[in-house]
Amino acid sequence: MAVDLGLKLLELSRNGHRFNVEDLQDSGQHAQLSSYVRGEFVSLTDGSLSMAGRQRLMLAEKLIHGGADPKRVSRFLAWQEFEEFAEDILKENGFSTRKHFVFTPTAGRREIDVLAWSDTFILAIDCKHWVRGFSQGRMAQVAAAQIERVVALARRPELLHRLKVAQPVGRLIIPMILALGEPSMRLAEGVPIVSVSKLLSFIYGVSPMDDTIRTVRVSYGGLQSRLT
Repeated sequence: MAVDLGLKLLELSRNGHRFNVEDLQDSGQHAQLSSYVRGEFVSLTDGSLSMAGRQRLMLAEKLIHGGADPKRVSRFLAWQEFEEFAEDILKENGFSTRKHFVFTPTAGRREIDVLAWSDTFILAIDCKHWVRGFSQGRMAQVAAAQIERVVALARRPELLHRLKVAQPVGRLIIPMILALGEPSMRLAEGVPIVSVSKLLSFIYGVSPMDDTIRTVRVSYGGLQSRLT
């Protein structure tokens, strides 16, 4: 898959813009375009091209997996696209969600990019443009920051009650990181690091009883966190 054409498609489709084949200045790119249409990364309707948010993220991840620089690719993506993608997948699969969940514990303001809950568990998702190339120490810092946010939230079950989370006290929250491209690490400090393309398989495969992942139990006046 040609990196230059992929980046051009991401550039042209920003903010939901439609575009035409003529917008691809390189005649070689015209010939390559059909492979993107066949791969369902691009939609072609009456000669006009468009890319939905999910298509853009799938293409971006495909480019990175093929060796493209994550920083170059992420220049054409907005933070909101990650969050909207995660929210759409979760809602389609039975979760209730809240984006940009802001709360103020005693230590100061905290924000969780996407908070999602089902009958089984609660997910607190930190959306990152990329983590590929992060050192083990850097990933540990990112994971620790997300754990701290979840710990602060777990001490405030009344906030979850206001969101209509059923019987929040005693529920388990799983902190996780959603990233573009395949991460070099699957866990950092017990926090799962999940690529965009693996989010669906993650939510069906993860168990709050898995002793390898970090969970935090919601409780009044105290806190229980587990990582074996």
